Amino acid sequence: MRKHSIYSLALSAVLCTVLATGCSKGVELTTEQNNAIANYAARLIVKTTRVDYTYIPDIKDVDDTMNVDDETETDENGNVIAQTHDYSVLAEYMDMEGIEITYKDCIIGKEYPDDGATLFVVEAEPGNQLVAVEYNLTNITTDDITYSISGDEPVFRLRTGSRTIMSFKNLLKNDLSNLKNFTIGAGQTVTAVVVFEVAEDDAADIKDVEVLYGNGGSSLPKEKR
Repeated sequence: MRKHSIYSLALSAVLCTVLATGCSKGVELTTEQNNAIANYAARLIVKTTRVDYTYIPDIKDVDDTMNVDDETETDENGNVIAQTHDYSVLAEYMDMEGIEITYKDCIIGKEYPDDGATLFVVEAEPGNQLVAVEYNLTNITTDDITYSISGDEPVFRLRTGSRTIMSFKNLLKNDLSNLKNFTIGAGQTVTAVVVFEVAEDDAADIKDVEVLYGNGGSSLPKEKR
């Protein structure tokens, strides 16, 4: 049974108990029951406030010179050597001083994260898939850094064929587009994520990860899935 189904059953039991006893002070919720209610409320907020950004008009073509594929390099055993790209433009765009950004992974699925341990997850609508693009944030200073987005909210889009899809803010604490009081210890590396929702057919066709940032649609380095 999927974990959100278990939470739903637990929540239903709690709500039935509360309704049956009215406003009596005799009902005491366990920590697990409180967590179930909090998780349900978080999911409800996401589903009722998320905006459909699947149509974004007038997105200009990016400079093709920024999306040239790197030649594949292999080691002496024939293993492909992963390419490391410069993301200093993203750190500058996010106004992240003392933080180095590198690409980590692209995860496609019905929910994110799907590790079986996280209480809160983001779920795709029926017929869609989530595309979660992860980045490593490394504190390259000797002091802890607590970061919050200031000024205009960052804008991210994912290129899928000839279209671009805008990311959406969510309640994940490491949502790169919505970081608040996000602490990175001195010398530590943490994961931040940008989440997009695309049609299943479009998700199946994604071979490269092409993320655009800013209102002008500047391009981040293209990454292999």
